[in-house]
Amino acid sequence: MQHILIGGKLMLADILIKNGRCITMNDKEIKDWVAIEKDRIIAAGNGSEYESVVGNETVIFDVNGNTVLPGFIDSHFHVVQTALDSVSIDLSQVKTHEEVGEKIKEASKFFMGDYIRGIRISEGQFKEKKYPGRVLIDKYCNDVPVVLNSSEYQESILNTYAMLYFKIPFTAEGIDMDEKQMPTGIFRKQANAVLRTNILKNISKATRKVAISEIMSTLLMNGITTLNAMEGGFMYCDKDAEFIFEHGSEFPIDMVLFYQTMDIEKIKAMGLNRTGGSLYIDGTFGARTAALSFEYADCPGTMGSLLLSQQELNDFVIQCYKNNLQLSLYTIGDRAIESALNAHENALYQTGITGLRHRLEHAELINDRQIKRVKELNIILSMQPSYETYWGGRGKMYEQRLGDNYKRTNPFRRIIDKGVVICGGSDSDVTEPKPLLGIHSAVNHPVEEHRVNIYEALKMFTCNGAYGIFEENNKGTLEAGKLADIVILDKDILSVPQAQIDKIKVSVTIKSGEVLYNSIG
Repeated sequence: MQHILIGGKLMLADILIKNGRCITMNDKEIKDWVAIEKDRIIAAGNGSEYESVVGNETVIFDVNGNTVLPGFIDSHFHVVQTALDSVSIDLSQVKTHEEVGEKIKEASKFFMGDYIRGIRISEGQFKEKKYPGRVLIDKYCNDVPVVLNSSEYQESILNTYAMLYFKIPFTAEGIDMDEKQMPTGIFRKQANAVLRTNILKNISKATRKVAISEIMSTLLMNGITTLNAMEGGFMYCDKDAEFIFEHGSEFPIDMVLFYQTMDIEKIKAMGLNRTGGSLYIDGTFGARTAALSFEYADCPGTMGSLLLSQQELNDFVIQCYKNNLQLSLYTIGDRAIESALNAHENALYQTGITGLRHRLEHAELINDRQIKRVKELNIILSMQPSYETYWGGRGKMYEQRLGDNYKRTNPFRRIIDKGVVICGGSDSDVTEPKPLLGIHSAVNHPVEEHRVNIYEALKMFTCNGAYGIFEENNKGTLEAGKLADIVILDKDILSVPQAQIDKIKVSVTIKSGEVLYNSIG
């Protein structure tokens, strides 16, 4: 029996996980057990080799053949937004304007704080096939501010009180008007961005801290041990980014800050080595603002728009290269992806600087030619597979907006076959922070030719996620010396029918050697 020695000293495990299907994510290697001492993995092996590391104080998890994985990395996550959602009204299941009104009326009875906030609505969910406006909301609540947000935060709906309370400049682009040229209470584009900034900047640090603390248990229950915090900037609030920068290390989950700003001097002054996240080049399919090379199927004449000219984007990207900053740009439509790739090609040609692992976030409508260019530029694609569960396939939002082009969205199989790295995220709070749902969605893509195998899907949320933030030497695989970020599932993910992957639960989450979630007992 081989003893484990580190620095000539016999190591005993603080935690031993045995009888598992320990998928190391180092190729397709599977081990029977993993041993942890303090915050590190000290060994992984097969059979009874673990006996030499078991001491009187060793905590043993016998997982009975279930899967053990590296802790999940969510590569696109809006921390403050997700936290605020936990104290908001979920309107995703309402069917009529009257139902919205009744929920707001009920919430107003228990109103505390600055405003009543409803989330996750879309025009298509309503029998009326349009958003409710301020006149409707006023009938149910006219004495406190009410703000409703669309699922992708591209649109907000306010009652009259909120319109006055949050001081929206009525000259801003994107204010919806009725036939009498009075505001309907629906805000899009620049007006929506100004509104959201006005609201978020007035939220206190204490409120942010309490709200973020409240969501930690949910994230650990879903096996998330590291997340990429996309905070600040247009549509959000710089105070969110500053809060994560100052206080992110106080929470049990590692938060890697992506400050969504084009202020390179600010990034350098903060000592950050990356910028971006939701640094918008275009918008969303839902709001018909994603920049397409064709017209929206349900709105002829509309193709979305780019938020930066090619010259503006070129100038910014080249400055990121020159300052050795990893850059993460938000691109959804094929026209936005094209603009971003043009800027990267120009910057690479001008500077010759490589190795910064630049990223495109979302890239939902990337085409084959663009995939080839992404590979040549060594750009990482940070994508959200669960979008396909929510919006992909026949009859859902992608088909409504894009027509037959819905068959082109999120082509994971083609991307991986070209050798491009995909790291997976939830885009919480747009979708739920459930890596297993993302893994399920990548394997069960509604367009069969875009499906990936289980290992490829797991890589998105483990080793690829670590690579996407330069942490592959510390996270993402179950190997000796790596940080002990580990999840234990309640089933063997390799033997569960693929259509049922989303039914699998996390049983145990270990972060830096500490058991922070345990449903086993």
